Amino acid sequence: MRLERITLINIKKHFGRLALLTLALTVVVATVATLYTLSRLMNEDFQKKLDEYGSNMVIVPKTDDLPLSYDGVPLGNVALTDKHLKDSDINDLKTIKNKENLAVIAPKIIGIAKLKRREAIIVGVDFPKELKIKRWWKLRAGRKPKRGTDQILAGAAAATRHNLKVGQTVEIKGDKFTVAGILEEVGSPEDQPIYIDLKRAQTIFDRPAQLDILEVSVWCYNCPINLIVGQASEKLPHAKVSAVRQVAETRDKVVTQFSIFAVVLSVVMASVGGLIIFTNMLAAVRERRHEIGIFRAVGFRRLNILEIILFETVIVALVSGVAGYLIAVVAAWFLAPTLGIGVPVEINLTVAYFSVLGTLLLTLISSLYPALSAANMSPTIAINDI
Repeated sequence: MRLERITLINIKKHFGRLALLTLALTVVVATVATLYTLSRLMNEDFQKKLDEYGSNMVIVPKTDDLPLSYDGVPLGNVALTDKHLKDSDINDLKTIKNKENLAVIAPKIIGIAKLKRREAIIVGVDFPKELKIKRWWKLRAGRKPKRGTDQILAGAAAATRHNLKVGQTVEIKGDKFTVAGILEEVGSPEDQPIYIDLKRAQTIFDRPAQLDILEVSVWCYNCPINLIVGQASEKLPHAKVSAVRQVAETRDKVVTQFSIFAVVLSVVMASVGGLIIFTNMLAAVRERRHEIGIFRAVGFRRLNILEIILFETVIVALVSGVAGYLIAVVAAWFLAPTLGIGVPVEINLTVAYFSVLGTLLLTLISSLYPALSAANMSPTIAINDI
């Protein structure tokens, strides 16, 4: 009789015991896979929320002058220094090793100009990119300006200071501009400037192809932000590249906490699962001494007995691994909205593969000693024990 046939007969004969073992192992796999999936989704979701909050990296010219601050970021004295960034720096930045992690690059040029006989901070921006990186900006009135137009987007404080209204035409450096929109107050230095198109700002300030700031939103779920900063610094040696420290430190702390939690929990659950398999298989071997003794008496070799026992555990492991992962996907699908996770739950074949492989290895390792005990059992002692 073939060993596979004997194994299937034994499974039918001891179906209740093996079903309980499979159920217990499935619960272990489902628990680990569910929490791992939720941890991964929470990391991704939190990362997206951090990235949506704004720039993760700020690039300014290197300067020894006294710093001028914009939105809390040191800029250097942009009105006096001869050091500037260039439009070409954007293309250079896009050649770093981790260029796929650069989500949005928002260039800026800053200057001071008269507006209705009063000094105003003028910030030239690429509107589509600026609005993408400043997702918290809300319009109090009007509409969003378009790229390449003579339209103004006024900060709340600037609109009040200069008495600006939507549709109004104003003059900056001799050029006419139309107020397209006014931002709601955000309670930061962003309320102070008048925002105009980047190219128009370069023209009116007579600074063609020059930039003062590059704000960069970095999609960096699986890499440290400081790695991107280092690569950018190498590509732009004339610039100072800084991570927005609060975002970077929060990201690293949260990701590390979730990683540690997942690892510790996986080790604990794997230990519990291994102990369940070990005790169950050891009890099964003692229970089947008479059966094993007969196999040995009729000529089955130790390797044959070992194969019979381990083949049973392989079947249990495969069923438990597949069932556990599928349950984990369903559980994560139900739990994700409850935890406020906005990332969709999808079947991840890599996680499924390692769930089954990990279950198989855990089961084989835990069953090895009971299987060896059965293989080394003397036929005479086994039969006399009955």
